[in-house]
Amino acid sequence: LSVNRQGHQRPAIAVIECPNVHLMKSVVRALDEFPCVCIPSNARDSQYQALGWQIVAAKVGMQRCAASSQWLNERISLSRYAHVPLGNIELDWLIHTADIFFARALRHQQQVLWISDNGIPDLGGISVEESCYADEVNQPVLTYPGAYRKVTVELKIHNLAVSALLKSNQVNEMEGGTLLGLDQDSNTGPHVSNEQCGFDEATSCAPAFRVLKQLIQRCIKDAVDNGNVYADAILQHLYRWLCSPQSKLHDPALHRMLNKVMQKVFALLLAEFRKLGATIVFATSQKDLFEWIELEPLQFWHSLLFMDQYNYGGIQAKGNGGSAQGSSNVSTESLHDDECQVDIVSSWSVAETLPKETQDHFILIVSEYMYLPWKYAQEKVAIRACARDDNMCTPSITAAAAETLELCLSEYLREQISSYFTDKLLRIVRDAKAMSKPHPPHTGDPALEFVKHVCAVLALDQNVQHDILIMRKNLLRYVRVREFAPEAEFRNHSIAFVLPNVICSYCNDCRDLDLCRDRALLAQEWHCAMPQCGQPYDREVMENAFLQIVRQRERLYHLQDLVCLKCNQVKAAHLAEHCACAGSFRCKEDASEFRNKMQVFFHMAKKQGFQLLLECTAWILSENKAGSESGTFHSS
Repeated sequence: LSVNRQGHQRPAIAVIECPNVHLMKSVVRALDEFPCVCIPSNARDSQYQALGWQIVAAKVGMQRCAASSQWLNERISLSRYAHVPLGNIELDWLIHTADIFFARALRHQQQVLWISDNGIPDLGGISVEESCYADEVNQPVLTYPGAYRKVTVELKIHNLAVSALLKSNQVNEMEGGTLLGLDQDSNTGPHVSNEQCGFDEATSCAPAFRVLKQLIQRCIKDAVDNGNVYADAILQHLYRWLCSPQSKLHDPALHRMLNKVMQKVFALLLAEFRKLGATIVFATSQKDLFEWIELEPLQFWHSLLFMDQYNYGGIQAKGNGGSAQGSSNVSTESLHDDECQVDIVSSWSVAETLPKETQDHFILIVSEYMYLPWKYAQEKVAIRACARDDNMCTPSITAAAAETLELCLSEYLREQISSYFTDKLLRIVRDAKAMSKPHPPHTGDPALEFVKHVCAVLALDQNVQHDILIMRKNLLRYVRVREFAPEAEFRNHSIAFVLPNVICSYCNDCRDLDLCRDRALLAQEWHCAMPQCGQPYDREVMENAFLQIVRQRERLYHLQDLVCLKCNQVKAAHLAEHCACAGSFRCKEDASEFRNKMQVFFHMAKKQGFQLLLECTAWILSENKAGSESGTFHSS
């Protein structure tokens, strides 16, 4: 490098791709003579076998060197577009570029920047501790358990944040001006009076919200008119930028305001689907309101039995792109008939608590419960097509004929429940009781647990729910348990904790991680789910996110309101011992509920080796236990 530098007196730049850039510079001193830019490194590039690693390392090195020229050309184009020196662009260029554009737009409107390195905005005179962390903004999740024996499609929604931002005025008008707290088009000047702002975050961040909207409108114009890929990338990562504490201009109030509009647009979109005759099964996050929203079909199902996103099964249509069989969270049961083989996708996390023998029976029973009615419907449609001498692949069917077919399907399923499924389940329960060994007290009777789990899943079909309850009553009688006894009630004991907006340090993929129920995360190291990436997530960043959430939940527990036991009104007078209705006061969040939340973080820290999180949660739990025994709960 030194000889090349001395022999060719031309502008040169060093492109470095390694896990530790500072260590590389300390070893290769010649790099000090060059301006350096860094490519994000993938951890898999540094994982080699003990023998024969040289050839693999050489291949990876040559591949990265060949790809570096394209990366450098793209980064130079980005530098020209953003008007930022090449060496000053950070590894996460999307967040860095969005920060720069937003800062310029704010300065142009003569607004003071709240730049901060810790994700808490520097608001000058406001010294109140920030109360919004990662889990404070709850994403809308709608779940409608049931059996959907018609065609079901899974859709992915794109550009919801962009659409919500651009249509915020229209949404605000539909809510009577109460959604955002003020008219978005009024007070367009850069100054807002202190009386108007106060501590109302919706009012205080409204000028910045308007500036952000104007910035996104310019990005859309640049992406649509000029085909600029960088403007399009900023639009695609808008929500990730707004909710990322890594952003220098991160403002939780701005994030909450946009999330409020997104939830309203999301609800309006679902209402529009229902108007068109669609049935909503599961959803997580006027017609011109949706002009920027893009819907991408991922999977199609002939029949779907759905409890929640981690408990479902169905018959997938063959040939669709996003097949669930490739996921590590599902299993496939193959059923054969004389003509073809049908693959049934099964993902039932509730069955994991059952013994292995009854787990297999559970999957088979549920698979047959989906397959037999579907096969019966296929035969009925084929008979109808032959009667009409119809050679079309998809024969047309009237609404009346569809209703008749649905009634026949329900009647057929009732017959199967009363005969086939009842007899088969009785045999399985009898064998389970005969082979059952003494079980620990906390695990429950295997036969009883099998009956509870199977009947809870089969009862998802509302059309035959009464027949399932009769079958359940007979099965419970066989294991000598009363129908309405507490031990006969099915409970899903899985605890859910979702860490939102986890960002991959290599490919910048952003996703929510369910750290308690996602089997792919429980079984292996946490890494990016993108097939071409696989980069392990930064454990230090994730532990810091957990610590912030724990700290925030503890603070909210101590600052919670007191509510009346009788009228449920919040206590207003500080010195009053009783409410005006003569009722006593209690805390809004019970100590046991708070302790259960902390237990989730404690066990997670213990399993993942998060030492700081473990110490923090252990101290909180010990204080909570001591406070519960003495009637108080102190915190430093």
